Parts: sequence; structure tokens; C-alpha cells
Amino acid sequence: MKKPEVFFHPISGSSILSITWYDGPLGDAVEANNEVGIGFFAHNGDLLSVQFDDVEEDDHQFLEFDRYKVEVTVKKGKVSFKLDEKKKPVKSGKKKVA
Repeated sequence: MKKPEVFFHPISGSSILSITWYDGPLGDAVEANNEVGIGFFAHNGDLLSVQFDDVEEDDHQFLEFDRYKVEVTVKKGKVSFKLDEKKKPVKSGKKKVA
């Protein structure tokens, strides 16, 4: 992932907030599991960009997807965020024999 670009320009105290890790086309949007924003993913499931629906100048929110969780904190209009990737399940090498 490249250095992320954050877009947040509140009007009357709130705005959408987007974080983008990829410069190219983003494809289809996938709604977050907690339904407060969307994410854009590569064909292999890597996160390309997220967009929070409505963020205030002093706020804390998160978007949760199957493999990722993105948390944002906004204090006096300054944005910080944390990206966590959930570990992929590892398949066991053992097979059940009948």
C-alpha cells in the first residue's frame, strides 16, 4: 500500500471522509458490514479505498469489512486513522478420514 490520501472538508460541521491507498480505478463499492460507509477492493481482496458516510469535526467511527477494519478519529477537524487487517484463516494440512 502506498501512503494514503485523506479527503475531509466539512461544511456546516460534517462531511464524507475518504482514505485512498491506490491511484488507479477503484471498481465497485462494497458496503461495510456495519453499514456506515463503503470500501473499494482489488480482485484479490486487498483494500484500495474507503469512504465514511457522514463524519463530524469531532468524531470517532469505524468501518468493518470481512478482512479489514478502518477506524477514524477526528479532533477539531484533524484526522487520524488506524487500519487493521484481520488474519486470513489458515487451512489445516490434516484431512478427515472416514
